[in-house]
Amino acid sequence: MPEQPVEPRSVVDSAPVRSSRLGADDWLDAAVEVLLEDGIDGLKISRLSARLGVTKGSFYWHFTDIATMKSELADHCRKGQAAAVARMADLEELPPVERIEGMAQLVSDPRRWRMEAAMRRWAETDGTIADSISELDGQIFQMSHQAMRELGFDEAEAHARATTLLYAGIGFVHAHGRLGEATADDLRIFLDILTRK
Repeated sequence: MPEQPVEPRSVVDSAPVRSSRLGADDWLDAAVEVLLEDGIDGLKISRLSARLGVTKGSFYWHFTDIATMKSELADHCRKGQAAAVARMADLEELPPVERIEGMAQLVSDPRRWRMEAAMRRWAETDGTIADSISELDGQIFQMSHQAMRELGFDEAEAHARATTLLYAGIGFVHAHGRLGEATADDLRIFLDILTRK
């Protein structure tokens, strides 16, 4: 059989080419990384294309425009938030102090902090993201409040301690990278202060 002639590459094709076809999830994963690095305003087709080593045309196989991608990214991120809420629910059967420690471990993962900070910045301009953040915050507060009640604190004390725990968590998210990481001892002492009768 005669060899097929090799088509010359056009100027458009001169960008780096990946060996396998990208799927929408590849683009969304790259978008998450940009979101973590520079926030939602850093999300540009040219930046994503360069990051993935493909032409801009590849983007349009999966998304109509950048607004469509942002909408799908929002769905992707909301699913992540919903998964965090579900993981929180798995802790509900633990004794009160262990429940609070489990929540602290869940939200103190460094990657989780980066994503949480990016999501909170995005929530300032996107109501649907704000809703998913509020749902997770509400879950953390309710579980913390219930745990404090089970530890014997009255309503006012339980409310104040659960609120402090929630706000401290948000503070850790926003201070991450600027003021240094909270150590395991920091978290242990902080939780001991809040749960001690």
